[in-house]
Amino acid sequence: MSSKLRILVVDDHPINRRILAAIFAHLGCAVATAQGGLDALAASSVGHYDLICLDRHMPGFGGDDVVNCLPHDQFVLAWSTDDNDVPERFNGTLPKPVTVAAAGHAILAAVAWQAAIARRTAKLPQRVAA
Repeated sequence: MSSKLRILVVDDHPINRRILAAIFAHLGCAVATAQGGLDALAASSVGHYDLICLDRHMPGFGGDDVVNCLPHDQFVLAWSTDDNDVPERFNGTLPKPVTVAAAGHAILAAVAWQAAIARRTAKLPQRVAA
């Protein structure tokens, strides 16, 4: 893993995007932003992100829709004021309004997730070339 975690912040409100992006940048992360669900899918299809923070309620294609289109090995947090009925596909939640401490915990959770994926991958039998 590179020294900087790559994070995608997705929210339809520009102020929310700027605030969370600034917090993650302050914590040493490389941050990209998307203003909606379709933009998030486009960004995630061409780049790898260690963490995606998805606003659950956006016009059109919301976070609850987007999360089901992402690979299962992608770490995704629901970023919302609404923590009711969060789809199981999300790996956790990041509350609004966000705090630096909560963002720090999100980073730690993403790092732990990646470590667990790496351990599982290392345990898989290696395919022998025919």
